[in-house]
Amino acid sequence: MKEEKGFTLIELLAVIIILGILLLIAIPSVTNYINNSRKSAYVSTAKEYLRGATTLVNSGDLEMYETNSTYYIPISYVQTENASKSPYGDFTQAYVGVIFDGYEYKYYWVSTDDAGQGVKKITPLDKLNEDDIISGLKDSDIQYIVEHKGIGDRTEIKILDPSTNEWRNIHLDDTINNIGEDGGVFVPSYIVCKPAETLHKKTCQRSTNGCGATVGNGNTITYGTLVDGNPKAGDAYDCKVTQDGGYTERFYYVGSEGNNSVFISSENIDGQTTYPYDLVNKNIYGPRDAYNYLPDTNTWNNPGLIAPGTRSIKAENGNGSTTGGTIESFTYTDKAARLLTSQELVSMCSTISSVGSYTTGELDGCSWLLENIGYYEKDGGERTYGFWLETPRSDNDYDIWYVNGDYRLVYFGTASTTSGYVVRPVITVKTSNVFSYTE
Repeated sequence: MKEEKGFTLIELLAVIIILGILLLIAIPSVTNYINNSRKSAYVSTAKEYLRGATTLVNSGDLEMYETNSTYYIPISYVQTENASKSPYGDFTQAYVGVIFDGYEYKYYWVSTDDAGQGVKKITPLDKLNEDDIISGLKDSDIQYIVEHKGIGDRTEIKILDPSTNEWRNIHLDDTINNIGEDGGVFVPSYIVCKPAETLHKKTCQRSTNGCGATVGNGNTITYGTLVDGNPKAGDAYDCKVTQDGGYTERFYYVGSEGNNSVFISSENIDGQTTYPYDLVNKNIYGPRDAYNYLPDTNTWNNPGLIAPGTRSIKAENGNGSTTGGTIESFTYTDKAARLLTSQELVSMCSTISSVGSYTTGELDGCSWLLENIGYYEKDGGERTYGFWLETPRSDNDYDIWYVNGDYRLVYFGTASTTSGYVVRPVITVKTSNVFSYTE
């Protein structure tokens, strides 16, 4: 009988080494295969929720028709046939983002699960792929994103509350927080003005005329109104006139100008410092001296401001001439603001029907225009009478209309006057760069 031989120790070691090498080669491949399969399943699950969200949105029940809003629907609200959880575990924060451009809806995805796997960038669902799945996410990461990131040039976020079936509104401070609709870089527009939360108040210090005739000495004057629905003249806004500053400047809504909104400051240039309209004392050349003191585009550099440029100036009667001749077009060279016109004043102030009636108290219906001029100041002494309008008086060649705070009316002064009259800036803003209502 022949003696049977087994493997020698050296042969066994060789086999073990070979198997180890094979495992070293195979395990990463298998691991990668598993990870890729899971990521693929993650994407498929997200797209399954997309189909469910599409059905929900198209039903019209959620009334998602606002083109200035980014909508976020939590997936707990979305019904699907197959998908329920991430291949790594349960979704803990996951949303379908939706925008409406007036014609169609576009859909996006952002999520994490209880294993910390998810999509941190708001990603168009038609571009979502396995490379977008990352690890190490927290619920707070996703919550921050949906409360601070809009999509495209939009000024409001709406998050659906599944417990009430109602939208929770969040206004963005600035659309620089938004991402591009295609998931790429978004060149932002800038929010310039948003509704004020409180109103300016001062104590009346006058016993005759001024606020004393309508408010009474020692009583409180409240300037402007809070925004309630569509903006109206006198609504108070806090505006961000510099690119890096905050919403610290108080303005009042004047009205619309095409697709733009017009606001007037509550403050005068350099406080109570007075300046002439035109030192040559002519009213046909525009505010050649007053305009020099307006902020330039380097000082008020918010890109959302629309520079006034060249303007066609009209007299109070709408004509383009005074007794001094034809009123020349005026260019606010490199300026970010301009002066208010008499036509704008009449259109926004219900208690004045025309300029030139000289009726004491005719501006009582828009006392917010009278903040920081003689309206509230003590009787007697040297006071600031009012601020220049852009508008020349038609029946002579030297007078300019101005808002008079002492008697609450529109009066006139000679263009070269160097005391008593201040310069008050008016800004123009693209209406899409204005929050027109509050939560």
